[in-house]
Amino acid sequence: MQWWLYEEQKEAENAGVSLWLLIFIYVVVIALCLFIRAATWPNSKHIDALFFLPALVLPFLIITAIVCFANVFKSSRVHYAEMRKLIAMSRECYLRKYAQQNIIIAGWSVITPLEQPALNMLKLEGQFPLAPKTPLKITRQQGFDYTRNEQIFLRLIEPLTEKLKNHSCRSLKTAVWVREADDSCCDELRRILRLFNIHHGNHYPIEYLPECPDYSLINTWIKESITSGVYYLLFIIDIHGDDSDSKSMENACALLLTDRFIQIESEKPIYLYQPMVGVRDVEAKIPVYLHTEPVTSPKTLWHTGLSRAEKYPLLKALDEHKLAPDRLDIEASLGARSAGYRWLALAMAADAVKYAQGGQLVAVSENNLFSITALSSHSSPEQDCFIGFEHIQPWLFGGMSGFLLMLSFWICQFSFFDLKEPLSLPGFITCSVIPLIVGGVIGIFATWHSSKSARTDMGW
Repeated sequence: MQWWLYEEQKEAENAGVSLWLLIFIYVVVIALCLFIRAATWPNSKHIDALFFLPALVLPFLIITAIVCFANVFKSSRVHYAEMRKLIAMSRECYLRKYAQQNIIIAGWSVITPLEQPALNMLKLEGQFPLAPKTPLKITRQQGFDYTRNEQIFLRLIEPLTEKLKNHSCRSLKTAVWVREADDSCCDELRRILRLFNIHHGNHYPIEYLPECPDYSLINTWIKESITSGVYYLLFIIDIHGDDSDSKSMENACALLLTDRFIQIESEKPIYLYQPMVGVRDVEAKIPVYLHTEPVTSPKTLWHTGLSRAEKYPLLKALDEHKLAPDRLDIEASLGARSAGYRWLALAMAADAVKYAQGGQLVAVSENNLFSITALSSHSSPEQDCFIGFEHIQPWLFGGMSGFLLMLSFWICQFSFFDLKEPLSLPGFITCSVIPLIVGGVIGIFATWHSSKSARTDMGW
């Protein structure tokens, strides 16, 4: 999906004959015809319908037919402009629906050196320690019962046990990334799953991720959820070696993502909307993303890894749209950027939604590839974006013109030609149908040509 929209389309030029001038033409022509008809009407003959048909009805029909025929070309210009607008609106509708696709964060758990980092950063509870005093290492038990990774898995899985044992999670798929580890960590995870009696961990493969994934992984899972039910459990273990002198905070999180909400007690679902990923030109793309409104009024922006060329265009666009007035820089609070921060920010934003802090935005960047996503406790309503044409199309004007000329031909036959020697039936039908066919064909061609020109000019 390419995140782009057409520019605002211009309205059609409304140039044409004024209504008063048209009324004046009707009055003058009909008055002239009435005068001529009165001058040539036999004195001994009573005035009847034959007097008014050629003097009043016939000029009215002919003038109206000419007006309709002229409107074929005028309405073709309007149709061209309306087609461009329709194409632009169709693109916007398509992109809105794409942006509002989502997956549910059914459960999550977070481990950091701080007990409640999200609540602290949101200033809901306690105070967040200043950067020099922020602890960087997760406390680990000294012992030989569990490995370092198993200790982390144990603490992450424990809050999610009830949901992972849910019968709906039988088709659970698991992916895991552990810093400075290899695929042996999958066996460690299986042992902990067995410890909690989560048996489906034995039967379904656990995917080892050699690199910390970005949000394109969410895109893939949302796409899969459209066609089939999905249950994904993602582990991100961003822990350094004991001898490491890293300036980033260790962190670990587990996210249970599904297309069906697993309700425990009074919990509300947390919707994670389609991320925009892999963006290089933030200034051009962010206004498009915000216009799609996956979340109507996000309150907080969580961001990490943004360069100046990404951060300030993002903040400017948010200011212009008056969105996300609160901005939280993960690195400023937790230390130097680390790969796991992008998922930690997502988990902390889910905490914010859980604690009734409204919609949230999460923006991250890696190797100058910007990504942004939105979270909310409310699902976006389905939108019926189709807007039909609000004008009379050229084919209808052409058909009306031909029909009026056909009626005019019938009146001429009835008024001016000898009924004792009428046209043959084939001749009468041919003369009647020709105006209708010619007018309809011209109108249909004008409609097709203006539509084709609009699609060609829009590159649709």
